[in-house]
Amino acid sequence: MRLLKNPYLALALVALLVQSVLLVFFYSLPDPLGLSMSEMFEGKTLWQIFMAFGAILAMAGLFGFARAPRGLAVFYALYFFVAIADYDVFRFSHQRLSYSFLRTYFHISNITDATTVSTLGGDLLGTVLWVSMVLLCFAGSIAFIVVYSLRLRKQRRSLVLDNGNGPWMPASRKIPWIMFAVGMALSLTPLVLFLTGARGWIEIPVIHTKVEMRFTLGKHTLTAPILHIAAEETYEFFHDNTKITNELVGDLDAFLSKDFVASRKNALDFPMYRGAPTHEYKAKKPYNIVFIMGESLKGRVFNKMLDGDTAFAPNILKLANGGYFAKDSTGKSLGGGLWFKNGFSGGYPTVRGTMATYMGFPSHPNRDVPSFYAANKFKGWPEFLTNYQKKYMTVSNPIFDHTLPFIEKFFGKNWFLPQESSVAGTVDSMGVEKALELLKTLPTDSPWLLVFNTIASHIPFHNYPNDFAEKPDNAMVRYRNAVRYTDKQLGRFFDSLSVRSDFENTVVFILGDHDTPVDSVDYLVPQPLGLSASQIFIGIFSADTALFSGLTVREDVASQLDLGPTIFDLAQVREPNHFWGYDLLTQERPAEQPSVFFSQNSYYLGFRDHVLVGGLENEDVYRAASGGESVYTITMEPVDLEWKKKAVGAAKTVRSVLRNDIMMP
Repeated sequence: MRLLKNPYLALALVALLVQSVLLVFFYSLPDPLGLSMSEMFEGKTLWQIFMAFGAILAMAGLFGFARAPRGLAVFYALYFFVAIADYDVFRFSHQRLSYSFLRTYFHISNITDATTVSTLGGDLLGTVLWVSMVLLCFAGSIAFIVVYSLRLRKQRRSLVLDNGNGPWMPASRKIPWIMFAVGMALSLTPLVLFLTGARGWIEIPVIHTKVEMRFTLGKHTLTAPILHIAAEETYEFFHDNTKITNELVGDLDAFLSKDFVASRKNALDFPMYRGAPTHEYKAKKPYNIVFIMGESLKGRVFNKMLDGDTAFAPNILKLANGGYFAKDSTGKSLGGGLWFKNGFSGGYPTVRGTMATYMGFPSHPNRDVPSFYAANKFKGWPEFLTNYQKKYMTVSNPIFDHTLPFIEKFFGKNWFLPQESSVAGTVDSMGVEKALELLKTLPTDSPWLLVFNTIASHIPFHNYPNDFAEKPDNAMVRYRNAVRYTDKQLGRFFDSLSVRSDFENTVVFILGDHDTPVDSVDYLVPQPLGLSASQIFIGIFSADTALFSGLTVREDVASQLDLGPTIFDLAQVREPNHFWGYDLLTQERPAEQPSVFFSQNSYYLGFRDHVLVGGLENEDVYRAASGGESVYTITMEPVDLEWKKKAVGAAKTVRSVLRNDIMMP
């Protein structure tokens, strides 16, 4: 009992108890996608616990040496506040804040980013977190100063355990030393694993539980190993800035077209804007562009329409088959389009696909905040369309999801939300109604761009009227019903678009933002959150026979990275740009050169005849046939492993590019 009178030990024990409760609580709760925390951390939970408990004990030892028990209490209050705040941000803002309050707003490269910081106040949660953090830090600092001053003034040595040899004699230092030593041992173990890149599994005796040696300080460390996050982020920042070498950039060159690579003189020039591409463009005039990004448009399911599943999305299929186009004397539809059976997303969730689509280079594995991209010096493809009248309709409030700086960067004030009173029904019906209103305002004698998205097919696929279709427990059935409802609304839009006088001069893009986890194929490859994020529907259609003659089904790889260069063709943009992709109207990707996209800590490499997928931080590389229907199997092919090395190098380079203003064009 005498030991419990030691304020540092007592506070540490209380903090350990609170930490244990939080661990059990956090890991037992489902995440926003319905997966348990324990599922996410299977095999690595032990290292998370080490960090959390180690930080508590180490700080107790440090404050013990400083003889500041009240300062320790303030530290713990701040520590657990951040833990809960970080978890709340993860749960409620998982697509917008890189899953982490700390990583987003206290990263060394973000702390001076006014655009990023300003978005935090866009909703009540963000405002409360930000203001509370500032006030708590301020109050804690004042409390520490006051307590420290009073202790010096009054020599209140009674706060320190008196072991009979007088206050704070050598014997009494054993407890802080023990707490500090144990805490550092627990803390340093995962950091050593992280820095050394340890691999393999170990089995804990007695309980016979396998634990993965590999440790990554990911975004889901939840229960506030604050100091570890700061150390890891600082290490990565300086490490990356010194590792942008010709070797890493050489790995990246494998994914870039020759004119892109040739425009760079040395590694530090990357990613300078390449010169205007010199290939032959197909479009001989500027075309109107309708750009529709549909929620979770699964490539594998859409491809089944080519085999007779015509009831899935009949209006999109009608557009693809020329049903909205004029007919020649034989009754054949004029115009046509491209249907890509092997289209790929830039990653899951929506923000990663959106970044890849609009910015033209892979979404960063763990830097997915739209405002972060809005603040850098790269341009999205809508910004290149300077002679176009541009309008954007979103069914998701950009203030809520922190994309407002991103949208305003591309469209200025020409973005719109559907009004709930405009039409009865769900969000997609209201969204299409607003898109129809915008369509009426667009000119017929000059080029225009109309962009909008859909939402009904978002998990858990309940966003369609009850009287439209049933909502059974089977997720795939609900998904099909949701897409069919969205398709019904798009049919209204196609009807109005097709009667415009400039319809023949209009090109329609339809693509998914990402795949979605509703069938077993998605779970065959271990991925963050257990999700496959790759294969989506991509279609390009027009009534103009100068562009297309009938529907062409393409087997070669296409990705969201290719959409910008393709739009540049249609808009007659002939100026330097930084877009990685290929003009899908005139170019085929070389068989030996894949398209790369990152999803959290994973990558996808889409080749002409197969797909590689693996982790950026482990050695496993999986191979599957193009189309995604085959089971993914581990490959040890030397060529595949070499591509894995290049993918990791590309990820490191992209990360550093987006952190380091020196390398910005």
